[in-house]
Amino acid sequence: MAITRILKINETKTKGGRHSIPLAGNHLKNSLKYILNPEKTKGGLLTGSNISTDAMEAYHTMIDTKKEWNQILGLTTENEKENKLFGRQGYHFVISWQPGECDSQTAYQVIREFCEEYLKDSYEYAFAVHTDKEHMHGHIVFNSVNRETGYKWRYEKGDWQKYIQPVTDRICLKHGLQKLTYKDKRKGKSYAEHMAEKNGKMTATKIIRSDIDYAINHAETFEEFIKNMKNFGYGIREGNSKKHGAYLAYRMPVERRERMDYNLG
Repeated sequence: MAITRILKINETKTKGGRHSIPLAGNHLKNSLKYILNPEKTKGGLLTGSNISTDAMEAYHTMIDTKKEWNQILGLTTENEKENKLFGRQGYHFVISWQPGECDSQTAYQVIREFCEEYLKDSYEYAFAVHTDKEHMHGHIVFNSVNRETGYKWRYEKGDWQKYIQPVTDRICLKHGLQKLTYKDKRKGKSYAEHMAEKNGKMTATKIIRSDIDYAINHAETFEEFIKNMKNFGYGIREGNSKKHGAYLAYRMPVERRERMDYNLG
């Protein structure tokens, strides 16, 4: 059974309090870089967008849309609640299939058709299919601001069943795939752990590596990285040893054993 998850891309904050405008979308930029990475997408062949498949160009286009709507609406930094450069910057959909359930071209078609039907040209988006894992999985990152109306996309409880699932079901069935199941992000189970439960092939070490990779790519600071890992349900302890120096110890959800970062490769 395929699953999908909706992750929120928040604004970037600095230790000095309210950030400067140029840093507002750093998480958005990192998300685009992560999903459009040529090493994960067969040299960029498995990417698509309604603006650009170049991560930086897509990022600047999304930021420009936010700035344009600020100008149109006469919003300044004093209008923090309404300002399009503050608050939610975008959204990240992750769609995963079990090993052998879907090939890269079919996954590409499903994700492309979903973007075209659900996001249309109202929201700027980029998508990619990653082939760096045993299971086929795809990513969609889209701007929080509707470029036609200036309103921000919001996900409310029940929206998946009402508005999103009918679209994904129809597209998946059209391509001979099972319907997608929505999995809400909740503490205690990470994306990698869920896939391990499904296919039984990922070791604990691979799960932690995968989660660390994801958490790093969605963090600007060490503190944000730690927060991301804790949101996945990890217990984290800092330590120091004579042989390895400073280290981090990770304890997976519902496990007692810790794994030191110097043993993770």
